[in-house]
Amino acid sequence: MKVNRLWGERFESLPNREIIDFLSGRDVKGIPPADERLIPYDLWGTQAHVMMLTHQGILSKPEGKKILKGLLELESLYLKGKFKVDPSYEDIHSQVEAFLIERVGIDYGGKIHTGRSRNDQIALDMRLYLRDQVLEGIEGIIELIESVLRRAWEHRASLMPGFTHHQHAMVTTFGHLLLSFGEALLRDAHRLTHWFDLFNKNPLGSGAGYGTSFALDRKLTSTLLGFDGPTENAIDPITQRWEPEAELAYALTVTMNHLSSMAQTLILLSTREFNMVQLDDRHCSGSSIMPQKRNPCSLEIIKAKASLSQGLLMSLLSIGKALFMGYNRETQWTKYWIMDLVDEVKPALLVMKDILQLLRVNSRRMEELARGDFIGATPLMEWIVHSFHLPLRKAKRVVEKAVKYSEKEGREEVSYQGLKKALSEFNLDLSISESEVKQIQAPERVLTQPSPIGAPSQKRIEENYRSLRQREKELRKWLIERKRKLQKAKEWFEERRKQVLI
Repeated sequence: MKVNRLWGERFESLPNREIIDFLSGRDVKGIPPADERLIPYDLWGTQAHVMMLTHQGILSKPEGKKILKGLLELESLYLKGKFKVDPSYEDIHSQVEAFLIERVGIDYGGKIHTGRSRNDQIALDMRLYLRDQVLEGIEGIIELIESVLRRAWEHRASLMPGFTHHQHAMVTTFGHLLLSFGEALLRDAHRLTHWFDLFNKNPLGSGAGYGTSFALDRKLTSTLLGFDGPTENAIDPITQRWEPEAELAYALTVTMNHLSSMAQTLILLSTREFNMVQLDDRHCSGSSIMPQKRNPCSLEIIKAKASLSQGLLMSLLSIGKALFMGYNRETQWTKYWIMDLVDEVKPALLVMKDILQLLRVNSRRMEELARGDFIGATPLMEWIVHSFHLPLRKAKRVVEKAVKYSEKEGREEVSYQGLKKALSEFNLDLSISESEVKQIQAPERVLTQPSPIGAPSQKRIEENYRSLRQREKELRKWLIERKRKLQKAKEWFEERRKQVLI
């Protein structure tokens, strides 16, 4: 598709279609109806329900067979793109039932709702949908962590200034910074695995919240649908329909906050004033009026998505605050909010991964900035404490004075003369040489000095890298095992369906 822009002549390469879509948001395209995403889940859940009814003798074998054949025909039409949401129906559930009645008659199609309510039907569809989004989210985070780890190892010794209050604080490395993002992302992934522990339970069979007099086998439908088991109270999944959505929204919003923090950091580091990194052209855009502009728009959009996620999370939490027992119609809106939130988050993970992979790092500029603004003052203070057994509070006052005197000399590091003057002011006669003052403040010292776990020395960074790599592997194993279990459930589902169709 041709993409028309009002900028781009100064760029070596231009954003592809996916990035343009990411940048333009909903400016020129809409979003599909919510129930359109639920069609495959509604068909899966309905077939499982019919198979269970047949197994329990609530439907006869011929009835189950005829109904399943009708559902398979509908599934085939959907896969061919010939079955879509029809706005003349109230929802996808009523549309599926109407299709089936039209195909096999009301004497058969009219029985698929036996022992079922739209309440447990939509709760089921949403849990199946959310479960898939959780697995995709974990996979996306793992791939992003992989990119973080590769670039962190590459720049484990690339010296740069660390910041507090947007000002130079102490020396670190770019690899150390990236590994901090990796730690945050790993927690994000574990929040999603926790969602599985809480909500991979089957609400089907809860009815309108009070069960049914039919002898349903909820354990069977749970196995057919890949759940860990049924929910153990019928009221709970119907009243608290907002909770799985809000729990996922919280996990994804924290993820977006982490991505937004990464984005803001890279935006600042890429400015002309910092000039530590440069974004690839495909993640920048120009101006409609200023020919020189090269704007970090992909990163800015990630920040916007984080804000949107927070608003949607608050909406989901607000819905859940005052629900009376049983179904409440306002929870229908939770479907829209969580789907919007998922749509915003998923591409952000892919875009951040691409940004990191293509990011150009100006290590020389980083190291240059790591040698100024008195960034070695803290290591100098700690060395004085360690070498001469001074109280830290006293040593800090000495070095503060030394910084003040050195600034007056026009220096950007503590000078020997400034330190000696400060020491004499406190009546301290410490045996410190000029070379020691300079050496202790050298930024490269951070790579080799003894340091506690988590510090930016090369040894500790390599430990952190190996630990993160191991934890990433364990997360991949969890994901593979969960996918394997779901695949096994689907295979068993297909086998049982064949038995009904014989």
